[in-house]
Amino acid sequence: MMKFFTSIVTSCKDIAGKLRSIGGKANGIEFEGRQMMQQFGFISIPKAGERCLFLQFGNVVIAVASDGKDRPAVKEGETALYREKEHYIILKDDGTIAIKAEGGLDIDGDVRVNGDIEDKVGKLSKLRDTFNQHTHVGNLGAPTAPPTQQDTGA
Repeated sequence: MMKFFTSIVTSCKDIAGKLRSIGGKANGIEFEGRQMMQQFGFISIPKAGERCLFLQFGNVVIAVASDGKDRPAVKEGETALYREKEHYIILKDDGTIAIKAEGGLDIDGDVRVNGDIEDKVGKLSKLRDTFNQHTHVGNLGAPTAPPTQQDTGA
């Protein structure tokens, strides 16, 4: 016979970077060291005090954790990966991706962009066009030519 009940997380631990061991209590029953199932492609360690659902099949207990208070707002059809309300990635229904990272965004590896890059001032392509028109002026006021292989010793 299968039973399920909501609970409060009392502990959750990472086991060798692969599994989650979770503990909780509800209705006077306490569980420790139970395996927590998570959706493919997503891992987290919920904080103590968050809600979870325990599924019990005889002597086997499996937990699924949830956090309702810090979720960012999403619309129908959207998906979010979040840690707190102000720290998230949202795959939006209009085809865009919203990222908010209070501490900044670090990217390891090459970045390739097929399209414009825009900030609060405007598009990066406008800055690039302005830069490409720039020339250096030599001692006599004439623009200088780029260095040749002979000039650089290459």
